[in-house]
Amino acid sequence: MAPPSRNRIADILVKARVIDELQLRSALASLDQWGGRVSRVVADLGLASEETITQAICQGLGMPRVQLGNLTKDAAALARVDVTLAEQKGVFPVQLKDNGKTLVLAMSDPTDLATLDQVAARSRARVVPMVAGDREIEHAILRNYRNQEPVEKKRFKPDTQQQESGEFPEEEEFKVVDMSGKTVVKRISDIVDPNAAPPAAARPPADTAAAAAAAGSSASDILDEILAGGSPTSEWTEADLQRLQTVQQNQEKSSKILRALLELVFEKGAVQQRELAARMRL
Repeated sequence: MAPPSRNRIADILVKARVIDELQLRSALASLDQWGGRVSRVVADLGLASEETITQAICQGLGMPRVQLGNLTKDAAALARVDVTLAEQKGVFPVQLKDNGKTLVLAMSDPTDLATLDQVAARSRARVVPMVAGDREIEHAILRNYRNQEPVEKKRFKPDTQQQESGEFPEEEEFKVVDMSGKTVVKRISDIVDPNAAPPAAARPPADTAAAAAAAGSSASDILDEILAGGSPTSEWTEADLQRLQTVQQNQEKSSKILRALLELVFEKGAVQQRELAARMRL
């Protein structure tokens, strides 16, 4: 498989030492898998802040930076660019000038000539691009088109005392979702080693454990019997049901850990889904 192609923005970020070649390969792998823009992927992977990326692009292209945080709304400019196009392309119309002949457009990637041509055709104006951050543009679209106030999700960063003690606050922002978007893990503490000893409350009583040992059958034996169409549930002892419940709990915990690891691997661009699927078919 051919490696994902790099564009001018990628070269600018490497030249400015915002990221190195190894980090770029990881970002491009994620870009090839999930799509998007290089600048956004680099920021989402935590390789550099959006402001650092934006400043590097400004210097690399020799273009001005536009701040969209306290921007005065230009209704005429907004009317020239449809909200769907703005969201799809990650652009924001800043100002309409020269009696409607010139449109100032905020972009995170001003080297995207196809988007520039498309906006020029739709707006029937000469487009003058300026540089802004991806999230900054996204928030401006929400405020000015959707009349919504964006909600910032802060990354949780434990202080030194929390790192040493291993104690983290309940509002710790950590979430892992599966391929369908369902939340699998909400906190780091939810990822539990399935081989660890269960808490005292979850352990079977001593007499139950002794009965299980005397029975001489393991959970795997019971599962084999079920799959083979063996004895009905009425013949199972309490110890058998306890062992089955333990197997179920361990499988659920193992599934959570596996999903979390896979999501992190995909996010870092270390492996692609089709490669994993091909390996699993072997």
